[in-house]
Amino acid sequence: MYLNLAIRNVKRQVGSYLIYFMTVSLTVALLFAVNNVIYSRELAALADRGEGAGTALKILVAAISFVVAFVLSYATSFLLKRRKREFGTYLTLGMTRRDILRLFLAETLVIYGIALGIGLLAGGFLFQGLMAVMMKLLEMEFSMSPYSLEGLLRTVALTAAIFLVASLASGIYLRRAAIYDLIHGEKKVEKRVKRPGLWFLATVAALGGMAACGIQFWRSVDISLRGGTVDSMESLLAGFILCVMLFHMGAAKSVVFLLLRRPGFCSRGANTFVLRQLSGNLSANSVMFGCLALLMSLAVAGTNFSFIQKAGQEEALHAAWPYDVMYYSDSNDRESEAELAESLIREYAGIRRKVLWRTFETGEQEFYSRTGWYEERMAPNDSFMPVSDFNALMAPLGAEPVALEGQFMIVCTSREAAEPDWSDMVWEHGGKSYTFHSCRTDYPKISYLYFYVVVPDEAVADMECVEESRAYLTEKQRFDGIGLHRELSRLLSAQAGENRQTGRRLAFEIREYHRQEENGVSAILVVGALFASAVFLLLAMAILALKTLSGLGEDKGRYEILFRLGMGEREQARALFWQTFVFFIAPFALPMALSIPVAAFGAHVMRMEGMEASAEVVWLIAGIVAGVTALLYLLYYTASYLIARRTVVRD
Repeated sequence: MYLNLAIRNVKRQVGSYLIYFMTVSLTVALLFAVNNVIYSRELAALADRGEGAGTALKILVAAISFVVAFVLSYATSFLLKRRKREFGTYLTLGMTRRDILRLFLAETLVIYGIALGIGLLAGGFLFQGLMAVMMKLLEMEFSMSPYSLEGLLRTVALTAAIFLVASLASGIYLRRAAIYDLIHGEKKVEKRVKRPGLWFLATVAALGGMAACGIQFWRSVDISLRGGTVDSMESLLAGFILCVMLFHMGAAKSVVFLLLRRPGFCSRGANTFVLRQLSGNLSANSVMFGCLALLMSLAVAGTNFSFIQKAGQEEALHAAWPYDVMYYSDSNDRESEAELAESLIREYAGIRRKVLWRTFETGEQEFYSRTGWYEERMAPNDSFMPVSDFNALMAPLGAEPVALEGQFMIVCTSREAAEPDWSDMVWEHGGKSYTFHSCRTDYPKISYLYFYVVVPDEAVADMECVEESRAYLTEKQRFDGIGLHRELSRLLSAQAGENRQTGRRLAFEIREYHRQEENGVSAILVVGALFASAVFLLLAMAILALKTLSGLGEDKGRYEILFRLGMGEREQARALFWQTFVFFIAPFALPMALSIPVAAFGAHVMRMEGMEASAEVVWLIAGIVAGVTALLYLLYYTASYLIARRTVVRD
């Protein structure tokens, strides 16, 4: 009996349930897609990171499901409040609260059942789309990925858990609500806001506070990138959150009331009616607007930064590892080991060019003694490289050759290492004096040392050679970097015992290995950010839509009065449009506007790191993210407006 009545009620109130149904369906689709990504063979193939990435995504999905359950419980209360007169009538006619709860649960079960089926179907297509994105980020060829039974079962279990939590919230509401409140709950008294002028000043102050937090954050990142130290930025984040909340509270409690004091504006069309409609709604929902704006801001910023990180990855890889393969070996290393390593490189990637270079030591710490972090026991010995080796190493990377006549040049691998001042230093060695030439941080990084000293060739004649290393440019741009890394690791581990006994140094760097590792991280970050952002935006839009529709009972009576006073259909539709549009745009405007400073900040960071090409892509990424967000907003707003118009506008 309850199921038949529930199906009839769902059909009769399909407009009321449309937004709720859309949200549940899209959420199920996202859950199904991400759960299939978690159990996909492609994710499992991400070497050592596959298991960790799957665990991280599982935790993310569980946390997001908890948020979804909470928000859908909140959304369920909107549906209950919209039908409270109907439920109050049922109680008056003799139905028990348990009967009404069973009826409502049957209705929501019907919705969840249909939404689960449609969501799983849509999620199948969405899963393939996510896999296409992930394969693109992994630089692998895309093919249709098989679906996972574990992913299906996990999605069904999470959906059932969300339904149970939402049902629990419904039961609590119906158990506590009085019959009088259910029948007469729509007759609310609008509370007038006190001191709207002060609230307006608070709005302006909060806007200034957000700008100040953003500027200070920008400066702190600049200082950090230049090698300086900054205080903890948690206070800036907390300040920004408080300013976002205060801004929306102040705007909701001041702007409409200040406009009502302008006779010229209020006298045009139905402006007075629209402002009166908005005054109570905006004031009562000011805290909710702040929370939703913060949620959507995090979604927009998180998605932007995940793609920005990927955009700068290639340039960052070339800056960190300028050669395709770099093999660092002790000068006492047996030639057979180096040849074996080279044969492995040739097998996996081919060798287009090989460059040899040497590193020397004197056993002294003259240069390190001028640094701020110098401790005799902890600091390494000064390291020297002959200028001929340095020029040979830098020439394939496009650097101009260096000429050193009686001079030395400091090459730093980080900005922190460039802080000491060597300009007045005269280095005495081998009966000769060498003066300071320059301190450079702009050369490609080819050493793991903090810094090394480039000197004329004759200066190293009597020094001890501690490393004879090799750099390789490979014939293949893309190869199995993980496989080569594994084989070279085995080669080195075979000599690990001997190396520990003799103190020999043996290491290597493979750019393609790091690219594949970074691609895996980027893929997980982007997929996780897309999932979280999409769910956050869906929930925010659903709350706005359901909050709008929950007040249609009151709006219907008020628009009925407008109709009787002679206002036509077009004027009513225009008034309803502005009423719903302003309500929707209130928490949405800030996250969209935030796309501009986020893009500017991302481009600035890219330029600070010397990634000019990636800096240009940042604006395109921000535009795409903002466009997709706006389309989602338009979808929910259009559905809400059409439902509201059909309900309240009289023809």
